[in-house]
Amino acid sequence: MESTTLIDSTATGKQHILAFVDAPDPDNFVQIIALVKLNPDAIVHVVLTGRPVRFGASRDHALWQWDPLSSRMAQEASALRAKNFLRHFGVTNIRIFDGGIAPRTLVPHWIHFAEYYKFLDCDPLQAIRHSELESQEELGKLLFSLAPNSVQVAIGGPMTGLYQLLVRCPEIANRFSEVHAMFATWGNVKLMQFDDKPRDPKQFNVACDPQAAHAVLLGLTCPIYLMPTEVTRVQSIGFQNAQKLREALPQNSGTIALYNLYALWYDAAVRPRQDKNPEELIFIHDLVAALSLNEAVRKEIYEVTPIKITRVPHLVTEQADWGKVDMKPTRSGRQTMPRYAATGLTACGAEAYLRTLKTILA
Repeated sequence: MESTTLIDSTATGKQHILAFVDAPDPDNFVQIIALVKLNPDAIVHVVLTGRPVRFGASRDHALWQWDPLSSRMAQEASALRAKNFLRHFGVTNIRIFDGGIAPRTLVPHWIHFAEYYKFLDCDPLQAIRHSELESQEELGKLLFSLAPNSVQVAIGGPMTGLYQLLVRCPEIANRFSEVHAMFATWGNVKLMQFDDKPRDPKQFNVACDPQAAHAVLLGLTCPIYLMPTEVTRVQSIGFQNAQKLREALPQNSGTIALYNLYALWYDAAVRPRQDKNPEELIFIHDLVAALSLNEAVRKEIYEVTPIKITRVPHLVTEQADWGKVDMKPTRSGRQTMPRYAATGLTACGAEAYLRTLKTILA
């Protein structure tokens, strides 16, 4: 895995993977590691979408009271943090491109900075001065240099970056062979619940950018695999706390760094909800996109069915439903736009998931 030179992004005969991640959740870092480890012959490119945040926010600041400058600075620092984390696993040849700032957030601003969004592994001022983000224009040129159907896409955050690419360069769509995303919801989701109010079946990444979700899910013609809450928030693949996560993983510098990030996340976001609901655990959500992208791993862990997406609310008049993806099972032979969704884990899926997680982080 050790590499010290940048791979030629226009290398011919290579499979390319485009990984869309958001900041600062540590499971995005795990997704990138998984893509590299499970696809050793592929070239992985990362597109980082920032969250709309506000530095120095109090609990009284509303979600819409975010600051563009704060958001951009946090995105820059997150790029450096990702690079530092990947080096623990010998991955030094990843390019990180600008994936824009998601237009909405459902996480209070104070959680990101007052609690767990701490720069333990980088100097944020250095991150701003020495940006690790490359421009969307550079990514567009890279994709145009590749053959049609040569790029697999894995999504662990809002589809903001992918949507921006398609708006700028619609012709890029034919480069994508398939899309895999932690990006749909059938069951009742409590991932966004920071209070006692019940939530409808909404998906975090969809709610952060409904317009992007609508454009991608109903616009691309390539196969799209959606991995919903039914396979990411399963008790048998969750961890009671950060220490339990650490005990389940191999011991190395990378997993120690991962533990430190999850310890902050647990204290800020999981434990407060766990006090009200003991079933709240640490779930490594975004890893699912990387596992789905590998066909052998997907079939071992997940039950997948063909679906038809009937509606992705995105208009202002549909604001109450932002975050929903309406879909129904269908027959694969009748699909003009192939869409699939996981409905649960296989009989041995949990065991295979945990085993794969250990392998990835070894």
